[in-house]
Amino acid sequence: MSVIRAHAPVRRRTHGFSLIELLLVIAMIGILAALALPKILVDNAEVDTAIRTLGMSLMVAQREAVSRQHNVLLVMDDNAHTITTVWDANNNNVADAGEKTRPFLLPERVVLGRPSSVAALGTATESVPPMLMLGDRPMLVLQRNGSADRGVTLYLSTLASMAGASAADARAVVVARATARPDRYVWTGSAWKRAQ
Repeated sequence: MSVIRAHAPVRRRTHGFSLIELLLVIAMIGILAALALPKILVDNAEVDTAIRTLGMSLMVAQREAVSRQHNVLLVMDDNAHTITTVWDANNNNVADAGEKTRPFLLPERVVLGRPSSVAALGTATESVPPMLMLGDRPMLVLQRNGSADRGVTLYLSTLASMAGASAADARAVVVARATARPDRYVWTGSAWKRAQ
């Protein structure tokens, strides 16, 4: 006679995750990244556009001042998000009626200034340097001999970086007084790096 032995049921281990659970987590992470990444890239692109616009405005203003043999004003307006070039035909550092002007639009999220979490570039410690004013707006005067009225470092950042969200959106333009040449810099998170 044979004896039949009953085998105890084999217990499965319940450690770890099933494949379906793992795929659901990966899908949720992908969705969250898809929502957050464009916002980061848009802010970064806007501040890059603004710094290029400022650099180009400086170069155009300097060339116009030399070729026309009168001062050209570069007026920065944070509220209107513009940099306005004014051909100052009578060299009085005021935008008079009849003088030609050209505004360059800056992105809405970009402001003039340096976030407090970002170190100063060289000795330019002030977030907005002392400049001549046209009303309540700072301006830089490009003189007819090709120089600027002062050497200055201008900082541009996004509203989010000024509020402390992301310091990676800080940029700077250093304007040499003698040549009015703009050099662009990018904040890498730990240091300033010259932009290409």
